[in-house]
Amino acid sequence: MSTYTFTGTETYSESDVKAVMQNTYEDIIGFANRQIITYGSAESWIEELTYVLNKKVVKFFEVQLRDSSGDNFKSYRYNVDSYGYLSTGANSGGINYFAYPTNTTATLFVQLTDNAPAGTFEQLQRDRGWGNGTATKGNEIHDRNYVSNNLRIQRSEITK
Repeated sequence: MSTYTFTGTETYSESDVKAVMQNTYEDIIGFANRQIITYGSAESWIEELTYVLNKKVVKFFEVQLRDSSGDNFKSYRYNVDSYGYLSTGANSGGINYFAYPTNTTATLFVQLTDNAPAGTFEQLQRDRGWGNGTATKGNEIHDRNYVSNNLRIQRSEITK
């Protein structure tokens, strides 16, 4: 019988957020390049994600793709963890933005952690204009890891 000990830390810095957001930025700007979202939306999403990641209250976030009827048909989920067990991450990319129909749109969904301080979501609604949404349910396939020190964002594709 083997015994394994895991040690890690649940902390990360603003510079770690900045580093992993470089890859996420490239993913999101690709949707703007394809005109699935506007460049203004891409900039706003990056700002909002950076803000809540620095507050350490994000469990995961999703770029949810919708068809012309508004139905979510695919999402890119970015799971956030800070256990620091990977030393290197992947480059951004691997999304075929041109595989989606012309009328595809996208929305951003953020799931806060269970241990986010009480009132966090209400504050984000009041101060930053956040709304309600739901996470995508479907088949999830791990795609890439974006890593900086103790912070990892794991990108997955979810299809319905």
